[in-house]
Amino acid sequence: MEKMIGILFVLLAVLVLTSCSGKNQADNPACYVDMGMRVTIDVTDVKPQVVFDQLAQNPDCAITVSPFVRKHITLHVENATVSQVLAMVCPQIGAKYIYNEGHLVIKPITVVDKREARKWEEFNRDMAERNRKLQSRLPEGMRFENATLSSVLEEISKASGLVIKPWRGEGNRKVTIDVSGMTVNEALKAIVLQVDGRGAVMIKLSYGFPPGYIQHWLVNMPFHYPVLW
Repeated sequence: MEKMIGILFVLLAVLVLTSCSGKNQADNPACYVDMGMRVTIDVTDVKPQVVFDQLAQNPDCAITVSPFVRKHITLHVENATVSQVLAMVCPQIGAKYIYNEGHLVIKPITVVDKREARKWEEFNRDMAERNRKLQSRLPEGMRFENATLSSVLEEISKASGLVIKPWRGEGNRKVTIDVSGMTVNEALKAIVLQVDGRGAVMIKLSYGFPPGYIQHWLVNMPFHYPVLW
């Protein structure tokens, strides 16, 4: 019985000390990690905490490393910033860092993190391909006479490889224009101005995340989030 009481006392003491340590980090304005601080690190096959301790300015403000981040680190850098070190180290050990108000926490990359990263990679590839197509040139002889905006955008879609639709309610407006040799983006801007449109067309995202179409603003670009539909 006395042995059990002794163990409980030790556990409570550890919890109290841990709690106090976290509180000190939160309350102490000097207890932070400077992401621009430059460090030199030369280690081979060491535990993660060894490296992260070298990134903390104050020994009493140790960077919190999850116990699930176990892979050893080999790193040889000179006069690198903390941000640069993190960018090199985290992929090496399958981890991510969370920086909040000067405090740094290292956690393992989860399945959800990997899925979200893949989605953003697909999104960025889609945006790059969309921008490339927007800068491609339309064929000579592409002229429209009193055509609806919907039909004009359909023809431009076929020529560019994009899927472009008019802004809501603008599809029946009439267009008379020669867009021969223009870039797709130049042509869309000229068309939207001619029909006195709201200033945008809708372009389909090829990989479906987020689903549907995204605004492509050509004139009077507003400062708000894209509408998807």
